[in-house]
Amino acid sequence: MQEARAPTHEERVVRLYREYGPAVYRRCLRLLRDSEAARDATQEVFVKLLRDMGKLASRDTALPWIYRVATNHCLNVRRDARRHGERAGDDALDLAPAAPMPYPERRLAREVLARFDSQTQAVAVGVLVDGMEHEELAAALGISRRTVHRKLTRFLDRARALLAGGEP
Repeated sequence: MQEARAPTHEERVVRLYREYGPAVYRRCLRLLRDSEAARDATQEVFVKLLRDMGKLASRDTALPWIYRVATNHCLNVRRDARRHGERAGDDALDLAPAAPMPYPERRLAREVLARFDSQTQAVAVGVLVDGMEHEELAAALGISRRTVHRKLTRFLDRARALLAGGEP
């Protein structure tokens, strides 16, 4: 009788891709609003997972870590595209999905969001765009619920000040 061997890193990533790939793709598509860019981003997330397999201490931590990597990767893609003068998913910040904002409001939302670090952007997008609960987002980003609340409160306060014409 043969002993069952532990799966290799590559085999584990393949299983995680089969299980979570569609959710990661949907997240990337939501942020990038381009199916080709979302496919590329999804692939990059799983390549990073393969490189950083040691960060997955247990199966319970897989989805939050993968989701956090996907969110940060997509926000970085958007920021880099903006820096190079490319369009970066102009519709990605439609804060009211049932009734998309007109272009000037989307542009303003993107400009306000760009003034924050990537983790604060992920919190704002997670809560305000994706409608995630604080606990759910905290688990996905690997931070505390209190940190989510604090970052969201600071984001909203500073965004209101920016929109009122003052620089906080």
